Formats: sequence, C-alpha cells, structure tokens
Amino acid sequence: MASPVLRGMLKQAKGVGHKRLISIHGVQHDAVRVFIRFLYSSCYEQEEMKELVLPLLVLSHAFVVPQLKRICEQQLENSLLTLDNAVDVFQLSLLCDAPRLVLLTHRMILRNIKAVSATEGWIAMKRSHPALETEILESMIYEEQMEKERIRKLNERKIYLQLYEAMEALVHICRDGCRTIGPCDKDLKDDQKPCTYEACKGIELLVRHFAGCKLRVPGGCIHCKRMWQLLELHSRLCADSGSCRVPLCR
Repeated sequence: MASPVLRGMLKQAKGVGHKRLISIHGVQHDAVRVFIRFLYSSCYEQEEMKELVLPLLVLSHAFVVPQLKRICEQQLENSLLTLDNAVDVFQLSLLCDAPRLVLLTHRMILRNIKAVSATEGWIAMKRSHPALETEILESMIYEEQMEKERIRKLNERKIYLQLYEAMEALVHICRDGCRTIGPCDKDLKDDQKPCTYEACKGIELLVRHFAGCKLRVPGGCIHCKRMWQLLELHSRLCADSGSCRVPLCR
C-alpha cells in the first residue's frame, strides 16, 4: 500500500476474518473515495481534482502520500488557486507543511488584500484564528515598508549615478573640450564625433550660463548655485587636483 499510515491503521484495525474496518473523518465521502482509488491506481479525474483538491491535500499529508500531495500542490499553483479560496489554501498549506504553497498564497493575499478580506474564508479565519489575521496584516505593513525602502535606495542610486555622470562630463569639458566648448588651448573642431558623455550637453549649457550670468557669485541664480555645487563637489572628490583643469580644483 502506498500509505504507510493507512497500512499501520489496517494492521491495528479490528474486524471479522480478513475484513478490517477503519474510519476516516473530517472530509467528504467523495474525497475519501478518490483518495483510496489513487492509492491503488495512481490515477484521478481532473474534474474530481478540481472539486476536491483541498481535502485531497489534507488526506495526502495526513496519510503520507507524497505523490498525491505534489499533484495537489501543482494543481493549486497552476490553476486552482483563486482569490476566493486563497485564505483556505493558505491555512491548509501551513498545516500540511507545503512551504512553496504558503509563499504563493501569502503573496496573492498581500497583492489583493482588499478583495481577499471580503471573502468568506477571510471572515472565517478572522473569527477562528485572529492571530493569523494579525500576522498577515503585519506582514503587509512590513512588505510596504520594504517596498518604500527599495524605491528610496533606487532613487538614491539614480541620483548618485547622475552626479557621477555630471562629474565625468565636467572633467571631460575642462580637460578635453567638447564640440564648441573647452579650455583655451584646445583646438575645437566642428566635425567632432558625437560625445559619449550623456550629461555633457547639460553641463555645457550650465557652464555657458555660468560664464555669462551676472549673478554667478555664490547665492546667485539657481543655475549658478548648481554650478558652484558641482565645482565644490568635484574639488572634494578629485584625487588628482595637482594636474586637474577643472576650476577651483586646488
């Protein structure tokens, strides 16, 4: 027999002659019938699986039938898991030691918390297992905080990347020259290849504004403030200030 638990129960069961009687409680009769048939044939009907997948998951776990348990988990993962049964599947997955299914249902619940919290499964869980409801809501808050932190770090990374590109473009303009702007001792040609520094055009416009603005002293217009900030930031980061040609880099 495919189930060691059921085999042990049959050995201990009382009966007359060769007949041994055991009782399986807590699930529908049809689920027990499909379960027993699977033990002897390893077969099932898809329509029956669709209707009885949850009690079959419980039976396969309780009677240690890993093949059927894997089938039930795969059926739920692939097509039978819905918003209406997500809470029931989540609770059974915890009881039946199905970690992958726990993770899948937990994510579905968090992504659709408004719809799921209106289902009968959620209402029943709220009455019978209020601690589990609290745990889910707390995990939702944690996930939201983690997402905000991830976005914050992503935005910081973008800012650092933009600053790095601006620093590179500033050095490029002051050292090599680019298109129509550069140091006085550089012979700038009109037929230069397109610049590879993405921030170069913006820095070029900023430098031209800074050169002609009458308010370019610190505390002047907003564009000049940005230029002063770039120059100051470069002077603090530059590792070769002795030969650097960026203004104020000393």
